[in-house]
Amino acid sequence: MERMSSVFVSLIMVIAFSMGCSVKEDRSVCPCVMMLDFSGVDPDRTDSLVMSVLSADGFIHKDTVFSDSFAAVCEVPVPRGGVQVNIYSVENGQEDFSWMMDGDGASLEIPLGNECPAVNMFSRFVDTGAESVYVPVALGKNYCNLTIRLLTDGQTDLWLSVEGNICGYSRNGAPMAGNFSVTPEMDAEGYCSVRIPRQTDSSLRLVISDEDGILREFAVGEYIVESGYDWSAYDLEDVEIDIDYSKAEVTFVINDWEMTFDINVEI
Repeated sequence: MERMSSVFVSLIMVIAFSMGCSVKEDRSVCPCVMMLDFSGVDPDRTDSLVMSVLSADGFIHKDTVFSDSFAAVCEVPVPRGGVQVNIYSVENGQEDFSWMMDGDGASLEIPLGNECPAVNMFSRFVDTGAESVYVPVALGKNYCNLTIRLLTDGQTDLWLSVEGNICGYSRNGAPMAGNFSVTPEMDAEGYCSVRIPRQTDSSLRLVISDEDGILREFAVGEYIVESGYDWSAYDLEDVEIDIDYSKAEVTFVINDWEMTFDINVEI
């Protein structure tokens, strides 16, 4: 009887041990390894990238990736719940906007009075539910260079300002609501250029003023949209505008599209 009890106990231990070995390790609590592939970034276009990785539970990872590492894959351990990845470069070393950390995470804000920097961005929410995830990085041109020519028939006391409702980019890379206003300097031939951030509607305005105040305001955002311009494109195209103020008309030229408006008509 005693021998049978001993055999029975041994048998139960063997079965329990076998069951324990058959249970797979729970790796859901382990971090996901996010593999960021920068090989598609042109090192001739930028010498460094600023990277921010954010999660809803407060995880923040910030780093700078230099061009000599673009050929390698950057591995970042991240939480399993998903992360927002923002990577950007600013051409020619410009620092015309600030990186802000706040209660909602991080954002890129253009100071009032400044144009948008020549920023190229990659923004994506990445599902990190697996043990590893591969993310190819492709930068998109996230600004529009607006070139304006103002013909005034010799009048030199006029200046332009561009005003809008987008002041930068939020923590998920989307355009961020806020005041945007910049007064570019015109050259002797009446040319000026200003970089504007990605827009979400047609509210962009072009204002012509003199020393006595505002002379004329144009709903330039509506004209840009009417031309077929795509503000949702990954790489934003540039826009050219000619304004012949002396003839009371304005001509918008965007690539192959061109239209002339009588500025005496209420816009």
